[in-house]
Amino acid sequence: MRSVANLLLLALSLAVPAAAQTAGDSLRIERLAAAGKLWANIRYFHPWLASRAIDWDAALVAAIPKIQAARDAGEYAAAVQSMLEKLGDPVTRVIRESPPRAAPAGGENPEWSLSTADGILVVTIPRADVPDAQRRLIAVGGKLIKSRGVVFDLRSPAGEEGSRGSLSWLFSSTALESHLSSTPVVGPEHRSRMYSGFPPEGGTTSGGYYSGWQTSDGHRLSPASGAKDVPAVFLINAGSDLPAAALALHSAGKARIVADGPVSDAVAVRRHRFPLADGVEAEFRRSDLVYPDGSVGLEPDAVATGEAALEAALALARDPKPAARRPKPPPAAAPRAERAYAEMKYPPVEYRLMAAFRIWVVFHYFFAYRDLMGEDWDAVLKEFLPRLEAAATALEYSQAVAEMVTRVHDSHAFINSAVLSEYLGVAPTPVRARLIEGLPVITTTVDPAATEQAGVEIGDVILKIDGEEAQARIRRYGRYIASSTAQALAAFVLRGFLNGPEGQEAVLLLRDRRGREKEVKLPRSRGYSAKMRDQRRGEVLQILPGNVGYADLDRLETSQVDRMFDMFQQTKAIIFDMRGYPRGTAWPIGARLAAKESTGAARFRRPMVMDPARPGQDASSYHTFVQPLPPSNKPRYPGQTVMLIDERAISQAEHTGLFFEAANGTKFVGSHTMGANGDITRFHVPGGILIGFSGHDVRHADGRQLQRVGLIPDVEVRPTLDGIRAGRDEVLEKALEWLGVKGPVSGVGEAR
Repeated sequence: MRSVANLLLLALSLAVPAAAQTAGDSLRIERLAAAGKLWANIRYFHPWLASRAIDWDAALVAAIPKIQAARDAGEYAAAVQSMLEKLGDPVTRVIRESPPRAAPAGGENPEWSLSTADGILVVTIPRADVPDAQRRLIAVGGKLIKSRGVVFDLRSPAGEEGSRGSLSWLFSSTALESHLSSTPVVGPEHRSRMYSGFPPEGGTTSGGYYSGWQTSDGHRLSPASGAKDVPAVFLINAGSDLPAAALALHSAGKARIVADGPVSDAVAVRRHRFPLADGVEAEFRRSDLVYPDGSVGLEPDAVATGEAALEAALALARDPKPAARRPKPPPAAAPRAERAYAEMKYPPVEYRLMAAFRIWVVFHYFFAYRDLMGEDWDAVLKEFLPRLEAAATALEYSQAVAEMVTRVHDSHAFINSAVLSEYLGVAPTPVRARLIEGLPVITTTVDPAATEQAGVEIGDVILKIDGEEAQARIRRYGRYIASSTAQALAAFVLRGFLNGPEGQEAVLLLRDRRGREKEVKLPRSRGYSAKMRDQRRGEVLQILPGNVGYADLDRLETSQVDRMFDMFQQTKAIIFDMRGYPRGTAWPIGARLAAKESTGAARFRRPMVMDPARPGQDASSYHTFVQPLPPSNKPRYPGQTVMLIDERAISQAEHTGLFFEAANGTKFVGSHTMGANGDITRFHVPGGILIGFSGHDVRHADGRQLQRVGLIPDVEVRPTLDGIRAGRDEVLEKALEWLGVKGPVSGVGEAR
């Protein structure tokens, strides 16, 4: 048989190759991927999807056939626009660029002007991108003292938009705004979505992840010495750049806004530009305006067109009428939960593509180890879109979803799919198998009577399962299991590769210790699943030869920790067996191993996502903290400590190793652990599939990487086939030898 490394490399690399694509099909996938990423970004960052009842899934489903059928860039843009229109938001739209405008001669913009009408100063600023803009606005400030009022004509030429934010900077940097009010005024806040990690959509998490609203304080306008309240009117159209000072003055009732034609808060809210395919671009709303009184949006005081709009502005400057009342929104609703579409056993193609977009966006923004993937995640999306399109059955769909998730290389990234579970087998046999010297070997039994009756012996090598070669089965199962490391993949595959339908016997071809082949039959039953939890039998706590304590952390309960320390207080060392999964004992044990309190035990980092990413950039900032060992007023253990580790240790088991290492320098004996830690969180995709992944990046206290590496043994030793057959626990023996105790042990650990 091939070595373990070869088997696992084959399993990891055995991806179904993408079908050769024509140039036209490649463009179609490019368009689909870009539109799907836009849809997914809007899902998490458009504020209305967290406060209004909008069926955003339906918008995508309706748009996909149009995107698929688009014959050119124009039809593609129209298809995307049809999706965006479901929001009813004028800010969020496909961008149709106007032809470039010729620069004025001499660098001057003749459309800038300064005039008076009945003592009203009229400042025309159609564009704010000329070199002398500051000089012009400084001059305006000097003229305000003698004016009855001022009209800022900010209308942009037809089909053009001002440079967003330019006027806000100019009004502030020239101190023009400080001459418009005698008292401080504050503008509306910008409210947008933010995420601290990924709040789970199913199950629970210990990560403390949450989403919510972030608000940026409104612009504060401070008056200049001797400033007076100057009646100000801002004349705008849909392409205007409205300065923040205008919103602050309007909020305080010290300015009016007149619209030339229909306008919205698009002139003031934050937006995000998003490149699509085929030279098409879109942009979407990033924030809402929220005023101190709770009102939202932008409500002009008057609406007219052309010269009538200017006349309306002049009239309000001469005789300011009460400001228009802005609407107050209904109470903010909780964000709409993602629908699992569990009723769709085999989702239609639009929903299968939606699954790819959901997977892409969640891992793109919220996977704590995205930098360790080693994959081009955008390319993975484009690879799997045709795979999901072509999935002809519910099983093929679940398999494609699982294979896409494996590409994140995280052993926490599981998929919970009833269809895939049935395919891989829901009922185990009464034996456990591990890769020993590169061979799948039966190492333990949970039903000795059944295995003895079948003629199965510990140490038998598995050659076939139900007629399928063991190597082929390992590769087949490995395609659907995400893993951080080769050893993690081995552990997961061999944990379930003997499974099958409930009640159906497993027919195994084995090779025994004498080299003879034999066919045996073992029962399969879900009832064995609960018995698989504990890795070992025998006493949980023992004192071994050489006055060394032994504690099986796979079975030790927190209620037994104090008794353990009482029992081991006079021993020279303790061996902690962490070849399995613990029961929350890291905290009370670590506290009593530490030489001093508040010792840093592990470094945590989770994504803080407040803005959508721009191409080639990471939008995440990170919340980082050091987790300390908990305090304890109980006696510390003064002796040496050793931890036994192997590929069965994951997550909390590895975290236990971090605690003990930080507490007193506990040494590790055995082989690398799985290499996956970080508080699982979960999300749904259509078909009722639940997907988990690591939400925290967790590292050693000194910052060393744990994910995709595992705990590294100080003394490396692995079980041998001869040792398994002889009933020896060679890892435990090596730990005792390192502590100065020689000789075999029996009836403890994994020895029989």
